[in-house]
Amino acid sequence: MLSVKLAWRNIWRNKRRTFITMTSIAIAVLLSAVMRSMQEGQYKDMIDTTVGSFSGYAQVHANGYWDDKTLENSFVANDSLLKTIIHSDGVTALVPRIESYALGAGKQQSRPLMVLGIDINAEQHLINPQERIQSGNYFKQNNEQSAIVGRDVLQRLNIQLGDSLVLLGQGFRGRSATGLYRVKGTVNLPNPELNKSLVMLPLHTAQQFLVAGNRLTSASLVVDNPERIQPIVQNIRDKLSTENYEIMAWQELMPELVQGIEIDRVSGYIVLAVLYMVVGFGILGTLLMMINERTYEFGIMLSIGTPRHRLALILAIEILSIAMLGSIAGILLSLPVAWYFNLNPIKFTGDMAATMENYGLQPMLQFSTDPSIFVWQAVIIFIITLFFSLIPVIKASRLNPVKAMRG
Repeated sequence: MLSVKLAWRNIWRNKRRTFITMTSIAIAVLLSAVMRSMQEGQYKDMIDTTVGSFSGYAQVHANGYWDDKTLENSFVANDSLLKTIIHSDGVTALVPRIESYALGAGKQQSRPLMVLGIDINAEQHLINPQERIQSGNYFKQNNEQSAIVGRDVLQRLNIQLGDSLVLLGQGFRGRSATGLYRVKGTVNLPNPELNKSLVMLPLHTAQQFLVAGNRLTSASLVVDNPERIQPIVQNIRDKLSTENYEIMAWQELMPELVQGIEIDRVSGYIVLAVLYMVVGFGILGTLLMMINERTYEFGIMLSIGTPRHRLALILAIEILSIAMLGSIAGILLSLPVAWYFNLNPIKFTGDMAATMENYGLQPMLQFSTDPSIFVWQAVIIFIITLFFSLIPVIKASRLNPVKAMRG
């Protein structure tokens, strides 16, 4: 108890020195936490853009569909199957879809297009096309004989709103698929490729066009907690026959996205490691300065009989307290910064914005406010401080009292 009291008094005996040390630790936590917040916010935006707003965090297919995406590998969407999926723990919404490809033709141009049949109500949980309408209007019924296309499709086919769009393709079991639909609207999606090639039809209209009856190619799932996606997927697998259906989490649906994030995260760790080294040696220099300033004091304490281990303990408690206060201050400083840029993302323009859009990303940088980011960075800087404090503590405890007082 006496050691704690002495350490606490020593901390505030020289406020300038204490604040210098605390500030260096707080700035280290601030820089590392803000950097990690920026990275994780970017990753979350990538996942939300490519997964949470189109494919869903999990999908149910007929067994074999993912390897061979044809209508022959679609499945019948009976009520009992859909109820089993939607009533699974963690599933908040089910978005049925039927997907294929067709040749789209206007008056003078024709282009290959992706045909996506959507439930006009359920789709609000994923693409949410009603909110992304750029021009025209949204569907009113699931059997409406009209189409909504990506924003660039009109230009590619040289047609306008209200014009007829002819679709020619192959339906279920090789049947001829033909349809004539009025273009009712255009949507602006985060993915530029979809903007160039997507045609959305109401679900029943798409099933009729593809001569597919009540069949679906996928049922995308919206979940309450994306971080628990693996237990949710496993729970559905336990309920459904894996011989007939495959249930895949978004990591399996988009392995290239996972790999891209992991590679970028590793590069971020390398940058952080360099920052940790710089910060660590900066803290070491500050602590050595603190020890050198107090050499005479330590010499007197040793000369009057203070045990060396007691001196080392007092110094350790001082550094521990300063590191803890500095880490807490760093968290308090970094939280408002991350919170501000979470509410007010950094928006890019010009070439940078075009580049990000080409990769299917929104042209902005939104920071993450996940509490674990700030806590972990504070803990890491705290540990680094304690590690680099071993040298000054050992040096002080081994001082020669006579030389220290002559110093």
